[in-house]
Amino acid sequence: MAIVLVAAPLALFASRVWLAAHWASSPDPAIWRKAAILEPGDAEYWDRLGLSQEWSIDNGGTRQATRYLERAVRTDPRSAALWMDLADVYETSGDPAKAQRAFKQAETDDPMSAEVAWRYGSFFLYEGDLPQGYAEIKRSLLVDSSLAPSAIAECWQANPNIGALLGQALPAELPDYLTAMDFFLSRNLLDPALAVWNRELALGMVARMPQAIPLVNALISQNRLAEAQRTWHQALRASRWPRDPREETSLIFNGGFERKIVGGGFDWREIPADGVTYARDSGVSHSGSHSLRIDFGGQANLDFANVFQLVPVEPGTRYHFSAWLRTKGISTDQGIRFQIFDPQHPPEVQVLTPNMVGSNPWTLVQADLTTGKDTHLLEIALRRIFTWKFDNKIRGTAWVDDVALSPK
Repeated sequence: MAIVLVAAPLALFASRVWLAAHWASSPDPAIWRKAAILEPGDAEYWDRLGLSQEWSIDNGGTRQATRYLERAVRTDPRSAALWMDLADVYETSGDPAKAQRAFKQAETDDPMSAEVAWRYGSFFLYEGDLPQGYAEIKRSLLVDSSLAPSAIAECWQANPNIGALLGQALPAELPDYLTAMDFFLSRNLLDPALAVWNRELALGMVARMPQAIPLVNALISQNRLAEAQRTWHQALRASRWPRDPREETSLIFNGGFERKIVGGGFDWREIPADGVTYARDSGVSHSGSHSLRIDFGGQANLDFANVFQLVPVEPGTRYHFSAWLRTKGISTDQGIRFQIFDPQHPPEVQVLTPNMVGSNPWTLVQADLTTGKDTHLLEIALRRIFTWKFDNKIRGTAWVDDVALSPK
């Protein structure tokens, strides 16, 4: 008999819990209310009811949502998530004072939560309290740096002021600064991107060349060559990038391929091409210990200019170009040569060195040129011109070394 007396209430309780959960799984909010009434001590049911009513125009809309969510926090007053949901509905209903108090309570309940700090900061930004918003956003990023892209976007939308963003909202951490750089470059906002770069330098964050490449590339593309060169040299110094003594007399960077190729900026660039592979070759060189090796697999009739370097120059100035080429089994009538031209004003400068096919020992190729009155940048490209011959798929190997460009 005693067992029956104990078991009956337990069975009733279990049945009630099961039925409430069953109702709560319904897609109909009206059924959720039945679950909440059946199990009034479960704050989640009241929270779901409140969220379902927040944007509803029926049954009082936000007023009803507010009542449900207030019931939820009374049921579980230590839940930061419930307080944030209540803060949102207070804000929606036009009561920022109550919303702030609810957010503050959420932060008190969970002071280490990145989400709480993030949503609290977003609230302040929306209300126009930028210092408080920045402080909370910064606190959220110190806990969870993955929020940085959204934080930067939201802060910039609230106040497009790079000084405020860097000085108040963004932690002085390299990952956050790299995210900011990506954000501004993706929107072609070069002045804020430069400000991020300069702050990185001031804080001693720059340690690797690849950090500078996207910014230098963007500056070049916008013809801001002086700033691109300055950023490039700053990066070389900050990263302690090794320099080649030959660069004291030649404008070509890494002309002997003694260092790994950065792949952008004012170093060599290697653009993928069908059937072509690139490598720094330590077994074959004209001088020093390395050359650049390009292998053509014979898979396509290539119009190839995929190995190149952008070189800042002075307008109306005479230059002498030289390079050493070696080839092995280069097929077709169109082989390997260098092309030198002004990518911004193609008619200004256009120079081709002699065509090299078949197999050749190290051979010096040279050219003299004069830059045009508007030429500030030259492109030095290893070139193979498309051919109309029947046997047109280029194969074989070329090596390049000791590339130089010097004023005469």
